[in-house]
Amino acid sequence: MNRPLLELMDVHKAFDGLGVSVGVHMEVRLGETHALIGPNGAGKTSLIDQICGEIVPDRGRIVLDGEDITRLPVHRRARLGLARSYQITSLMDALSVFDNALLAVMAHCGTPWRMFRSARNDERLRDAAIAVLARVDLGDHVEHPAGELSHGLRRQLELAMTLAGHPRLLILDEPMAGLGPRESARMVELLQELKEDHSILLVEHDMDAVFTLADRISVLVAGRLIATGTPQEVRSDREVRRAYLGEDADAA
Repeated sequence: MNRPLLELMDVHKAFDGLGVSVGVHMEVRLGETHALIGPNGAGKTSLIDQICGEIVPDRGRIVLDGEDITRLPVHRRARLGLARSYQITSLMDALSVFDNALLAVMAHCGTPWRMFRSARNDERLRDAAIAVLARVDLGDHVEHPAGELSHGLRRQLELAMTLAGHPRLLILDEPMAGLGPRESARMVELLQELKEDHSILLVEHDMDAVFTLADRISVLVAGRLIATGTPQEVRSDREVRRAYLGEDADAA
């Protein structure tokens, strides 16, 4: 778990003179779940946009498993093993759960969308879609229209689609957003299972989930990383307690 899979080196990004990433140094180690936390407006989304290729840094380097990906487009990064989920789900509501998963498998295999009908009869593609749905406990929902799923099940389907390309690094943007207590608990269980096989960069506001799942945590405030460490180290950091966790840093 000590070898870095993802490295950010002195990453800077500004919009209209406002620094959203200011000299960010961060790494996600192979096999770890690394949480990125911070208040609203801290620059978390801008940072993961740079990791995924949707925004290009002004300065600095982003390295995936030893390869500089700083200037690579989104699709090239996906082929190298980056997969991202978004805070707002984006599913084909008129299609079934299975068909949504199948489309994700097709995209990662490079199968053209015009081949969709024949893909439904391709045993290799079908098996891959069924496998990712089973991985997130959606095996009993394969024929249900995606638009009829509960919010929690929609989140699970989005996670299945993220897994379709067998990513080396999962970047999860607030997977607990909008979930109730029972749905959140189920998502935490699923992510704990995924930890066994995937490195994960988790962006999340649910601190119970963060402290349950994360091996290490980085704290971003106003575009700057103010702390990185184990959950206990971050929880006890005086600057973090003052700037983000809302506690009195001088309290016992």
